[in-house]
Amino acid sequence: MKLGIIAAMEPEVRSLVESLENQRTQEVANQLIYEGIIAGKEVVLIQSGIGKVNATIATTLLIERLGVTHVINTGSAGGIGTHLTVGDLVVSTQLAYHDADARAFDYAYGQVPGMPLYYPADNLLQTKVKQAAEALSWSAQEGEILSGDSFISSHERRQAIISHFPEALAVEMEGAAIAQCCWQFDVPFVVIRAISDLGDEEASISFDEFIEIVGKKSAELVREVIKQV
Repeated sequence: MKLGIIAAMEPEVRSLVESLENQRTQEVANQLIYEGIIAGKEVVLIQSGIGKVNATIATTLLIERLGVTHVINTGSAGGIGTHLTVGDLVVSTQLAYHDADARAFDYAYGQVPGMPLYYPADNLLQTKVKQAAEALSWSAQEGEILSGDSFISSHERRQAIISHFPEALAVEMEGAAIAQCCWQFDVPFVVIRAISDLGDEEASISFDEFIEIVGKKSAELVREVIKQV
C-alpha cells in the first residue's frame, strides 16, 4: 500500500509534513509534494491549493506519476448538518457537487453529465477511520460531503444547498473532485473533514479563528489512520 494524502492549505498539511521520516520534497504544477514514511508506511502528501481543479491535478499526480494505491483527503469544512459544531469530525460515505446543474438535460441537480451523482467512499478506509477515531477517543460522524468552488458564508446559500441535499453534513471545495478522479481511476479513497465553521454569516470569522485547530485535528486523525491500515 502506498498512501496519497491531499490537503488544500498549509495549516491542514503542516503537522503531517512534520511527521514524515526520510522526507523528500518537490514542486510540480504549483503543487507541493512531500514523500516519506509515517508509522512505517510509504506516504505521499500534496498541498494542492484550494478548489476543484487544483484537487483534480493533485489526485492525478498522486495516481499517475507517484503510484499511490489509496487516497485520503484531509482538511476543514463548513458544517451544514444541523447537529454539527465547530471541531466535529466528518468522514465521507459519499460525495457530490453542490454547484453542478445540468437539469436542462434531465440530469439530477449536482450531477456532471455522463458521471454519477454520488461518488462512494471506500468501505474499508471508512472502517479504518472509525477505528482510528476510537483509538483517539474521538467521535467521527459519517455522512455525505458536498463540494463546490465557493466558500459558503450565508444562511441563504447554506439553505439553498440543503434544499437539494438534505442529508449532507459538510460543504467544502475539493473533496468531490478528488472522489470523481479516484472513481475514474478506480482507486479507493476517503475524505476526512474537521468542521471550521457553519456556513453562515460568521463563517469567514470562524474559519480564520479555527483553521489551525481543526486542520491539526483532521491531520491527527489521518496520522492514526495510517497506523491502522
